[in-house]
Amino acid sequence: MTGLFEVFRDSWYFSWDDIARLLAAVVLGGAIGFERELRDKPAGFRTIILICVGACVFTIVSQSMGAPDMNSTRIAAQIVSGIGFLGAGAILRNRNSVFGLTTAATIWAVAAIGMAVGFGEFGLAVMGTLAILVALFVFDFVEKWVGKRRDIQIYEFVAPNEDDIIARIDAMFKNAHLKARKRTCYQDEDGLVFYVRAMGAKANHEKLRVSLARSAEYRLRRS
Repeated sequence: MTGLFEVFRDSWYFSWDDIARLLAAVVLGGAIGFERELRDKPAGFRTIILICVGACVFTIVSQSMGAPDMNSTRIAAQIVSGIGFLGAGAILRNRNSVFGLTTAATIWAVAAIGMAVGFGEFGLAVMGTLAILVALFVFDFVEKWVGKRRDIQIYEFVAPNEDDIIARIDAMFKNAHLKARKRTCYQDEDGLVFYVRAMGAKANHEKLRVSLARSAEYRLRRS
């Protein structure tokens, strides 16, 4: 019992430097997690903090376990690959869309912030956090602005089986200022079915959908 008490007493040791690192991990992870929580993302405030603190603790432990004949960064190196499994769980695929890539990348980046704090690179950790916040806040508006002008929509409609129908459909998308990125057609019991993946401004997509819905020549299945 005495030996167990001595082991516990000797292991109950902490330094103010370690406490400062853990607090920094909480603050920096919380700053990024707050942005994720505002956008109601799966990896929110608490999750991001836990990732940052966990990476920080692993890094501190890897340093404290280091020996002259042992690479002290061995445990920290596994964080890079291990965090990938957590990020992969945040990625979802639905038909032609992929969701969660930004969340997965944020998880990976936050782990890097935690590692930087664990190694005592506070300046690098702060600058990295600012860079992540700029990417999440500022570049989000840029991405939305570009998306309005390069929006991709999928059209599926039935058209008459006529010789010049393909040329007429191409002209229809061209006149709507939309670029057909992919076009396939097949015959079924309803007639000649076209599947078109087009890119262009969102306003142009809306005008074309209204035109197809009112058209007596084409019957819109899905848009």
